[in-house]
Amino acid sequence: MSATTARESTGSKPAVSEFIIDTDTHNFPTPADVIPFMPQKWGSYLERFGLRTVGEFGIPRARLMAARGDAWSPAGRPPGNDPEFFLEQLVDKYDIDATILNNSAMYFTGMMGGNQPFALTAAFMAAANDWAAAEWLPVDERYFSSISVAVEDPKATVAEIERWGGHDRFVHLGLPFTTRNPLGTPKYWPMFEAAEHFDLPVSMHPGNAPNPLTGSGWPSFYFEDHTCRPAPVVAQIASLISERIFERFPNLKFVVQEGGWSWVRPYLWHLDSVWRQLRDEEPYEFERPPSEYIDEHFWFTSQPMEEPEKRGQFQESLEIFGHPERIMFASDYPHWDFDPPDKALPTSLSKELREAILGRTAAQLYPTLPQPADA
Repeated sequence: MSATTARESTGSKPAVSEFIIDTDTHNFPTPADVIPFMPQKWGSYLERFGLRTVGEFGIPRARLMAARGDAWSPAGRPPGNDPEFFLEQLVDKYDIDATILNNSAMYFTGMMGGNQPFALTAAFMAAANDWAAAEWLPVDERYFSSISVAVEDPKATVAEIERWGGHDRFVHLGLPFTTRNPLGTPKYWPMFEAAEHFDLPVSMHPGNAPNPLTGSGWPSFYFEDHTCRPAPVVAQIASLISERIFERFPNLKFVVQEGGWSWVRPYLWHLDSVWRQLRDEEPYEFERPPSEYIDEHFWFTSQPMEEPEKRGQFQESLEIFGHPERIMFASDYPHWDFDPPDKALPTSLSKELREAILGRTAAQLYPTLPQPADA
């Protein structure tokens, strides 16, 4: 979806009458928003010293949050910071039945430890969740939220999951693509145990610190960063498989946000091939081919939607992917490459698959979200 198309789509209200769940949108808390929800010690520290981040989340951009030019609210608030304008520009405009707010606070975890006090990050994540619960969820029943966590601090992470895991409006755990260690590392196991206990999917979303998205260092241009998003997901999947995460936590679910999906099946072919050759290298044998675990435990979102040049290649890509019903609609509002629901999906899709992607699959994965009328 081009930036021009996204801007042009914001005119008159489209005739959207389908059941729609938007699984990836972004509310954006500023430090001033979260300080009232922080312990006085860390609120004062944040006011005086601020957060440590690598530039603006570690990548070069022309606008804050890589946002649409019209995403600043009439009151002058930053993109994703005004819940009423958010409704006007997205939820009401496209008659969306539910939207998951992937709190942009997740990006601020990257510098914790080594350059940012662990306790400051934990306090900021907790306050960001309180901010979402107090300032967003009461505004409209169609708002649902991710849980922001200090992912490198296992104790603080589990505490936030336990605090919000039973809340029917906090529907998944929000993690950045890159973490200080691969996600299969044992220090993350308590997080997975808590997520499984509360039946919370783990959402992986682009996030650049402490490590860049590339496998070769920090990019020079936003173009590089924007086009290499599958790279860290490939590494995380290998780690999760190697450490037998889905045997340890058989009910754990993952959602890959903004990572694409057309690369998945070729990568799984490679994983299975290497598994057959190197399975003796592990101190234990995998019980099943890696692809089976991914097929059962992973979901993917639509934005940015694959856009082949030749007619028919999209359908071929879906057939190779193998589980198109595991794709869920995402607009990625308020980013510049926002995909509106009336333009995001090819017209060649069957009615059943279109309905699944737009909302039915998400309703099944997230049972506290609104359900289709015929469910």
